[in-house]
Amino acid sequence: MVEQITMAFINGILLGGVLALLAFGLNLIFGVVKIIHMAYGQFVMLGFYLIYSFHATMGVPLPAAMALGVLSMAILGIFTQLLLIRPLLKAPRLNQLLALASLIIVVENVAMMIWGADYRGIPLALPIIQVGEVFIRSSYLMAFVGAIVVLGLLYVFLNRTYLGLAIRAVAQDLEMAQGMGINPATVYYVTLAAGGALTGIVAAFFVPIYTVHPHFGSSFTIMAFVIVVLGGMGNLLGGFISAFIIGVATSITAVVYSTEVADILALVVFVLVMLIRPQGLLGVRA
Repeated sequence: MVEQITMAFINGILLGGVLALLAFGLNLIFGVVKIIHMAYGQFVMLGFYLIYSFHATMGVPLPAAMALGVLSMAILGIFTQLLLIRPLLKAPRLNQLLALASLIIVVENVAMMIWGADYRGIPLALPIIQVGEVFIRSSYLMAFVGAIVVLGLLYVFLNRTYLGLAIRAVAQDLEMAQGMGINPATVYYVTLAAGGALTGIVAAFFVPIYTVHPHFGSSFTIMAFVIVVLGGMGNLLGGFISAFIIGVATSITAVVYSTEVADILALVVFVLVMLIRPQGLLGVRA
């Protein structure tokens, strides 16, 4: 049992890195555009399907298929901003939530129409790493390293480039950013493109781990939302920390009890945070 819990802890840390990247995109969109992307997990599912189609159907080499999937999701993010989010920016929050929640149904049914209800996946023979009595899936390790590298690049982008600083300025004070000559509309498009690209990157990391189906994204939408709320809406550091907390907690719970109990635990944590500290771990009470 000790070895199983140790493996669960390590795999939880590795999964936490990918969850941190998943939550980063959702958090970034909320922090800048001030809108909750309810269909974010469904976009990950769509990115997974696109990578599968590029590789399995069109015969594109897997690395190129992943790159095309990321590019396609970035373009889809721009169209989402243009056709759906921009008209909703001044709408009541309830209208925004209902519209983006309806996007979940649209994306899932489009996936059902195109790819059907069968599970689709790309078989990859990746080795299992053994350290003493502990076994680590190399697919988890690769996803973790890749996610940490991407998060590092995003940190550099947001803190060392003009466009990244413009995004942070709009997130912190829209009126002041406009006074400094920053065009919020351009920043919104860049943010949605970056968020869309991140769903494609997460999908690429999920390819060696999961198979995809039309309802694949639902659990990740909930997981990302739990992580974002736990860390504090719009707080990128809080989301990073809470991703590892959720990853480890659910992984160990799945080993000790079951995956169903692990899912329940994540939702219980979400409810408790909303009741006890609604601003999240590192959020500021409004």
